[in-house]
Amino acid sequence: MSLVFSRSLGVSARGTSRRSFVALSALTGLALPVLAGCDLPGVSKGKGGSTSSSGATAGGSASPGGSATASAGGARAGSTEWQKLDGHVMGHKVSVEVSPVVRQDDKTSYIAVKLTRASDDASIDTINTSPYSDDNKLNISNYLGVPSIYRPGTGVSLVKLLDTASGRVWSAIDGSGLFLELAPGEDMTSYLSFGKVDTDTVTVMVPMAGFTTVSVLDAGDAKKAKIDLSIAQAALKQSSHDVPELAAPVAIERYTRALDDSTSTHAGGKDITVTLASDVTFASDSADLASGAEAQLQTVASQLKQHPDGGTLTIVGHTDDVQDDAYNQTLSEKRANAVKTRLEQLTKLDKWQTSVSGKGESEPRINDTSDEARAVNRRVEITLTPTGGTTTKNTPTPTNGSSATPNPTSSKLPDPKGPVAKGADGVTVKHDNGAQLTITVDHLTRANGYLLGQLHTTINAKTDSAPSGLERWLGDKEVLFSNSRSEDGSSEPTERAADGLTLLAGGERIYPADYRDAGLKTHVPLSELELTPPIKAGTTTVCVVWPDPGGDTITLDHAAPTKHITDLAFRLTDIPIKNT
Repeated sequence: MSLVFSRSLGVSARGTSRRSFVALSALTGLALPVLAGCDLPGVSKGKGGSTSSSGATAGGSASPGGSATASAGGARAGSTEWQKLDGHVMGHKVSVEVSPVVRQDDKTSYIAVKLTRASDDASIDTINTSPYSDDNKLNISNYLGVPSIYRPGTGVSLVKLLDTASGRVWSAIDGSGLFLELAPGEDMTSYLSFGKVDTDTVTVMVPMAGFTTVSVLDAGDAKKAKIDLSIAQAALKQSSHDVPELAAPVAIERYTRALDDSTSTHAGGKDITVTLASDVTFASDSADLASGAEAQLQTVASQLKQHPDGGTLTIVGHTDDVQDDAYNQTLSEKRANAVKTRLEQLTKLDKWQTSVSGKGESEPRINDTSDEARAVNRRVEITLTPTGGTTTKNTPTPTNGSSATPNPTSSKLPDPKGPVAKGADGVTVKHDNGAQLTITVDHLTRANGYLLGQLHTTINAKTDSAPSGLERWLGDKEVLFSNSRSEDGSSEPTERAADGLTLLAGGERIYPADYRDAGLKTHVPLSELELTPPIKAGTTTVCVVWPDPGGDTITLDHAAPTKHITDLAFRLTDIPIKNT
């Protein structure tokens, strides 16, 4: 029996933006020990014997038919085939087989995920700086289903189902197997339950393995797919940690920032919010539009033109707390009205139900009195709620090579802050303690307005020089104690994520697509969420989903961090985009 540790549950400090830094003393953590390594309930277990999985049925003896290697491709509607992915889990070789999704009824769907650790896989001692296992067993659930305050935390419950055509994501309600441990050559199957999946096919995102498409079958076809629903149900019941509020899918959302930091854009399922930095929009202490406002408002006007049916348009001004309440209230109202007046000159608003207001200093984004925080709080927020939804109508689709949300600001890329190389060639980033990480990406795959990416990272470090985890290399280092959106209380879902991998296109920095689960007030990126623990050698597959800005090639950028954190910036250029 070996000892497995779950994530540390950090207490998040309030609202740190990319322009502000809060005291480290605000962070605390609790290490939660969990005993594992005994017989695991709800897990089918066997000997795989090689890198290639044996293809044993989830809960049965027959082999899933035709499990073909897949990368963002996969099965068509009605197919009973399982799909295979070759993953690299924190330096270890693990192949993954994914079953079709089976709808049991109008409330519950099931999927089986079989994992096989290669018989020739490197030992835990070779890969990990501080191995948790003394018997060379890889704790898969540490990376594919780690327990937290926002997930069931059993089996491989971090697996996601994506419907890219409608922009939705399902999170697992539950997973079987508690903590999955694999010795070399061993295989295990974990079952996952989701709410009703109402499509014919879904894209499955398996952390540290990749993307594949599987069909969605009715319960009567389960046996054809070599899935025993009774075994799946029993396994999930045995290790139940279900979160039923996750049953319904949620919208995949988009967040971008102008390269000059003058605007940020959030596109959700129902509305689009463009935030204008007042220091660019207005002269100091004035409601007169500055020269920089024109490019900002052209950006908003282009968004409005994409929705000819109109809808609801809300313009709200905000100030900092330097002056008294009455002064700030008046200034915020004047600034909001100035924005409306200029938008009316740039485009027709007759089909938009428009409201204009000011909030003064009453709704700061960051509760702090630093110059940086006050700069963030000075803003005008413009929210569009289009009658026909946020899908654009007046612009070419990304698949035609044009940006779905053109930004008139300068498209000149910022100067790189670290090493630069073509994606296929790879870039090597050096930590100041001597560790090195090489990152490569051959291509991104286009799927219905999204880009699916698989990066390969290979680390080379001494035992005592490895950073505390791959999130140090791939996370968003422009923020601390929050996510890229600077949302309060967001550090727990993102502190170990690959959320710093952004795309540069159309004058914007494009962050990984994200979503908001039921019960959460903050967004979670569609990226790796558990890039721990520290490893000293080996390759890891890193999966990310981005909104598609169009074009045939793209640049991936890991921005320079705050001055308080080791600089691990890098850039990969000329990454081809391939259609599904």
